[in-house]
Amino acid sequence: MPFRILIHGQTVVDPQLNKSDLLWHYVDAAKLLDFLHNQRIYFCRGDQFQDKFEGQFTPSLKRAIENSCEKMKREQDIDHTYEQFRSKIRQQVFLSCWHQSDAESMAMWRIYGNSSCSVALTTTVGNFQTALDGQNFNYLLSIEKVEYVDYNADPDLDISPYSRVFAYKHDAYAYEQEVRIFLDLDRQGEAFDTPVQEKGVYVSVNPSDFLRNIVVSPNAPSWFRQLIVDLANKYQVPCIPSALAVDPI
Repeated sequence: MPFRILIHGQTVVDPQLNKSDLLWHYVDAAKLLDFLHNQRIYFCRGDQFQDKFEGQFTPSLKRAIENSCEKMKREQDIDHTYEQFRSKIRQQVFLSCWHQSDAESMAMWRIYGNSSCSVALTTTVGNFQTALDGQNFNYLLSIEKVEYVDYNADPDLDISPYSRVFAYKHDAYAYEQEVRIFLDLDRQGEAFDTPVQEKGVYVSVNPSDFLRNIVVSPNAPSWFRQLIVDLANKYQVPCIPSALAVDPI
C-alpha cells in the first residue's frame, strides 16, 4: 500500500477506492428521520462498538508497542502501558461505517435493516469526500476500504497513523465489504492524556447533495413506502423501491 500523508482538515481517500464507488448504509426509520430532519451523519467513537475485537492489534504490533512503552518509561519518564495506549487510540477515532457494493444486499437488509420499516441510504465516495472537505475540522480525515485479515497469521498492518488499526477487521467479517470514514483527533504528547468526552460526533450534510437515493426495504408495508416517498420528496432526495421487492416472473 502506498504511503499516504494525512493533513488536518483534508480528506484522504484510500487509493483502492474510486470517487464513483457506491456506498450503502442500512438504517431503521428512527435513524433515517434523524438524518433527514437534522441533516447530519453520526460518527461512533472507536471504543463504543459492540465488537470487542475492533481496533485489534496483531501479536507483533502488540509486542512493539509494549517495548515502546517500556522505552518511554525508562528514557522519558512517561508511564503508559499497552492497554492504556490501546484504550486511548480507541477513544480518539470516530467512525462512520458503510457497505460498498454496486447493488443492494439481502444479507445487509437482514443484519442492519432488520425491520420492515427500514431503508438504505446510498451515496458515493466522492460525495462523502465533498461533504467532509466542506467542514472546518481539526481532524485527520480519511476514507478507508476495510481489509480483512487472519490475525492468527500475524499479518503486517499499515497503521500510520495508529488509528488506521480500525481499517482492518477479522476475516470472518469479510462479507460486510466495509468502507469506513475516519475522523481522527490525532492527539500527541501531553494532549494524548486528555480525556475524550464525546461518545460520538455529528457531521452536517445536505441530504439532497449527499445522497444518491433512498432505497426502501423489500419487506416494507405499503404505508411505510408511501411515507418514505413523501419524506424524500420533501428533502429533494430520489427514492426507489428495493429491487428485491419485485415479484419473480
